Order: sequence, then C-alpha cells, then structure tokens
Amino acid sequence: MAAEHPSVARFCLLGPVQLVVGERAVPLGGAGMRGVLAMLLLEPNQVVPLDRIVDVLWAHEPPPSARTMVQGYVSRLRQRIAEADVNALIVTTPPGYRLVVDESLIDVTVARSLLGKAREQPPARRAELLREANALWRGPALADLGGRVTAPELTELRLAILEALYDAQLELGRHHEMIGELTQLIDAQPFRERLVAQLMLALYRANRRATALDVYQKFAHRAAEELGMDPGPQLRELHARVLRDDSSLLEPSPEPVLTPKVGVLVPAQLPRAPSGFAGRDEELDWLTGLLPPGETAAIGLLAGPAGVGKTALAVLWAHRVAAAFPDGQLFASLRGFDPQHTPVRAADVLTQFLLALGVGVDDVPFELDDRAALYRSILADRRVLVVLDDARDAEQVHPLLPAASSSFVLVTSRIRMDGLVARTGAKMLSLGTLAADAAERLIELMAGTPAHSRDREQRRKLARLCGHLPLALRIAAARLAANPQWTVTDLVEELTDERSRLGALDTEDVDTSVRAALDVTYRSLRSEPAEIVRHLGLFPGTRIGPGPVAALRDGDVDECRRVLRALAASFVVTETSRDVFLMHDLVRLHASERAEAEMSEVDRAAAVRRLRRYYLAGARTARELLRPDGGPLPEGPGPVMTTAEEAVDWIDKEWANLLAVVEAGADGTDGDDELVALARLAAEFSEGTRALGPAALSRLVRLVV
Repeated sequence: MAAEHPSVARFCLLGPVQLVVGERAVPLGGAGMRGVLAMLLLEPNQVVPLDRIVDVLWAHEPPPSARTMVQGYVSRLRQRIAEADVNALIVTTPPGYRLVVDESLIDVTVARSLLGKAREQPPARRAELLREANALWRGPALADLGGRVTAPELTELRLAILEALYDAQLELGRHHEMIGELTQLIDAQPFRERLVAQLMLALYRANRRATALDVYQKFAHRAAEELGMDPGPQLRELHARVLRDDSSLLEPSPEPVLTPKVGVLVPAQLPRAPSGFAGRDEELDWLTGLLPPGETAAIGLLAGPAGVGKTALAVLWAHRVAAAFPDGQLFASLRGFDPQHTPVRAADVLTQFLLALGVGVDDVPFELDDRAALYRSILADRRVLVVLDDARDAEQVHPLLPAASSSFVLVTSRIRMDGLVARTGAKMLSLGTLAADAAERLIELMAGTPAHSRDREQRRKLARLCGHLPLALRIAAARLAANPQWTVTDLVEELTDERSRLGALDTEDVDTSVRAALDVTYRSLRSEPAEIVRHLGLFPGTRIGPGPVAALRDGDVDECRRVLRALAASFVVTETSRDVFLMHDLVRLHASERAEAEMSEVDRAAAVRRLRRYYLAGARTARELLRPDGGPLPEGPGPVMTTAEEAVDWIDKEWANLLAVVEAGADGTDGDDELVALARLAAEFSEGTRALGPAALSRLVRLVV
C-alpha cells in the first residue's frame, strides 16, 4: 500500500539503517539488504560498483553466488521503495548501481546542512540548530550492520557537531551543564584536542582550576606515551593561561576555544617504520632521486601486485627523508583495495589533512573543490611530504595533490595508474618481488635464524616457495618465530604441496594473508578479466600467450590480448615481451582455486579440451611445415604458421607449454586419442624430448607406446 505522505519519507543511517515513511519504518529485510542500501546512501547519486558491494558485504570470502545475492537485494529494495511511494530509484549503471534520490531525504545530508547553517548564527540559534543535528543520531551510525559497512566520516561529522555545540554553550555561559557530557566523550575520544580544551575551559569557569590542569596533564602524558606527540601549540597556550590564572578566560567569547591558525601545526602522520626490512636499495635510491624540486610538486608512484611491499617501502623511505620536509608529513590510507572498507573519498582525506594542518572543523569548506583549493593554498609556500597509500585510481588521488614545487607526493597502488602519469607527469616504478638474497635475509630477520645456520639451503627453498613475495616471506618467517619446534625443513615440506601452499600462508588477520590479498585484487576486476583469470588457473604451462588463452576461453585472440594487457596493468600477470605473459606462482595457485570454486566441472573439462586441441593443431601444423614433403596444413583453430622458420619459432616458444599440456593430461586420460596424438608429435620433436624429466618422459613413452 502506498504511503499517504511521501514527502515525509526519510532514509536513516545515523543509527539502524532504515527507510521511514511518516512514523512507519519500511521493512528492509536482513543485514545484507540493509548493507546494500547503506552503501548506496553513503554515495547518493553516484555509481557504487557491484564488485565493491560484494567485497564489503563478504569481506574477502564471498560465496560463488554473491553477485546473484546482491542482485536479489537490489530487486527487493526497488520493490520496497516503490511500495512506500518514495521519490527514489535504484538504477543499474555499469559497473554497479546508483541510487537516484533527493539528498535532503537522507539524515546524514540533513545533519551536514544543519552544521553548515549554524556557523553564521548567534550562539542561542546556533546551539538550537546543532542540538537538532545531534538529535538525528539514534545510536551508533549503521548500528544494525554488524560492522559489514563502516563509515568513519559519520563519526567525524557527529564530533564536529558536538564540538561546535560546546563552543556555543560556552559562549552562552552554560559551562556547568556540559562538564559531565564532555568528560564521557573524551573517554571515548581521548586525542581530540578541541574537546580537551573545551573541558578545561568549562572546569576553569566552574571554579575547578586544579581539575582543569589535571585534565591537561593526563592528556599530555597519554599523547606522549601512545602517540609520541606533544599537545598542539594552542592547547599549550590555554594550559599556560589556566596555570597563571588568566581571568580573561572567565569572559564568554564568540571565538572558538582553539582558534584555528592555519599552517601553525606541523603534522607528523607517518605510521611506524616497518621492522625486518631487507633489500630495495635501488628502489630507495630511485625515490630519493625524485626529490629535487621542479616547477610543480614532484609525484612518485610505487605500483605493484598485492603483498609486494609497496607500503613498507614507502613508509621506510618517508621516515628516512622526513627531515627534508620541515613543514610536516601527511599520510592517508586511501583503502582503494581494502576488503573491509570502501575506498576513502578524496573529500574526507582533505578534511583529515586540513584538520591536521590547523584548520578548525567549522572552517573546513563543504564542497570538494573548495577543500582542495584551501589545501593547495595552505601548502603553497611549504615543504610537505604527502604519502597516499593504496590508491584506487587517478581520480581519487588528483584532488590531494599540492601545487607547491617544494612538496613531494608518494602514491602506492595495485594498478599502474597510467592516467595519473599522463595527467601529472608522475614518475612510476613497478615493484617486483625481492631478489633471492634479500628474500633469504628477510626470513633471517623476521624468524631470528642466524645467517650461518645449517638451514641455509632450506631457507633458500623456502624463499623460492614463497615466490620471493615479501608478504608470503613475512608470514612464513612469523610461523617459524611463533613455533620454535618447527624447522625450516618442516615448513618447506608443507609448502611444497601446491594444494595446501596458500593455506599454509594464510592467517586469521585479513591484512596479513596472501590468499586474502590476492582475493582483493581478483574481486576488484571486472567480469571479463576475472573470467580470464579463472581460465588461467587451468593453464598448466608458464609462458602465457593470447592464443592459448583464447583457446581456453573459446574467444577472440585480439580480445584476449587486450584483456591480458589490462591484467598486466593490475599486476595479475607480467608482460615480459610482446605477447608473452608470466604469472607469479602464488597468483597461479589462487587462479586455480578460483577456477575450481567458480567454474563447473563440465566447463573446466571443455576448456582443457580446447587447449589440448589448440596445441595439437599447432604441433601438426609445425610438423607439416618442417617436413621436406609436407602435406596440407590442418584446418580449424590453432596458432597461425606459414613457414618452416615460424614453425621452429613456435616450437621453441611453446615447447615447455606443450609438454605441460601432455603431462597434465597423462594421469587418468590415457585413452584420449587427442592426447595420445599430441604425445606422439612431441616425441617426434626429438631434440625437445630431452627437456622432459624422467617421470614425464616415462608417462610420455607410456602414452606413445
């Protein structure tokens, strides 16, 4: 039944996720359905990618039916919204969904609007508007989603409203009634200097000077112990005035307790430098070489696959050069590929940076362009290091770039971000895995095994089984350090089995799990590249080309070449030369798992059969071209060759793959005529047969005979 008064409909995020019409809450189903609505409401009138919805709702382990389930949630949401006669519409817009809605129907927008409207009002009216904004919260934001969807910006919004409200109350002389509430809020938000200052001033005006001084001392001690920081200059100034019993503090003032002094604060936001770091000397030197200023801010981009150590390298280097940036260091995790959170909006990062630079909450502009302009203005004459970690794309990064030539921006990402390079002139370095010596050294540092240990050869094997990938190496070393009864040899034996290798490199912590890291990259792909990845999980060889992939997928060679290059941009594969792509061993194992989980047995068997026919056609064509009296060339799909030279070149490039196809099919398919024919052709290429190991050779002989 349609609602009688659609104009009073409202969407609620500041508490349980609800659609309320009049006084009636429209039933919205379970947490999954409400989670989809929350994500659409957090970015109203913007496209929210389907892959991101899947990642957020199921973290890094979505079921095979996740996309279908999301489509079902959207369908039911459309039905509920239509039945409620609400002026809103969920539109399918590739690559996801967009909620077309009047944003004034969303409680978050209303709260922001009330905060903005209050700024120019006299204190009594200001307090009234801010209390109205605060009353929109009906508990913790997104309270009924069980942590599936998070929005830290909503917490920041409420704190901004409360801080502005307390300033208005102080101006009105209502310091007595706010002391208890402020004390409780500081217990939950112990490092909000503005709240601490407001409590100190309220206590001082309530004739509790000693308690006000004690509040400052407790804050200063905790900040030093937990953050390694001193209180900011304005809080120190307030403390000094209370200490000398400055009676002018008793007079209500229209000025905020902490007057923003833009640029006075020197932010030092870098995370702790990583321990157990090894190698990367050339990469560190490359970064340092970017520092000389030019006409605009220099930009460096570290791009590489999941787990390769981009963040560790960026943070370590930033600490080493921090002294060269006397005006501060800003750091933001953009969460571009975070399995538990949506990517951070540039507008929210700008708010974080502006606050760190000394801008008051009330003075942060509402519009993105205005925030970016103020940010560039503050940094115009300053030398600041800006580290933007885990960027999703160039559009997320661009508003965060300062214009000052003396500043430096370092970006890390799992994609190449060619658009950022083209648009800004950024210098890009693609990070690969560690060199063998550095990989072994990392194990020594993290596991505490001495370099002269008798396990050195086993450590070398362990590093190879980890693919020299820093994340995998750290997890393996952590297992050794946590379990002294385990030897390197024990771990090598466990990792040798490809079926359990990813499991052995798994942890409960999503941030330190190889499988989880690879899942995030896989889930970020569009449907076509993801399909190619699953087919690559069926490929038994090492040198991947568009032709074999097209055979596996039953697709077009040119299209597969395009998708492979797109996968190279996301570091799923690496293009080592024209049309030759390699896949890291751990990525290959992950692709194999995805094929097993998301492709039917019938589809997998059909793909393998097409691949075998592709190589059989290629081997037959090569044989005919190499014979002095060669017969007609085979018809049908297969590699294109027209001369003996091209045949030799094809055999040279594809020999290892051809043998791998034979080996992969040798167990359990001896009666397959195509496999037998392919094995016989392989045996005819006599020089190539020497490349077979004893076990493979015995299987090949068994097939041929």
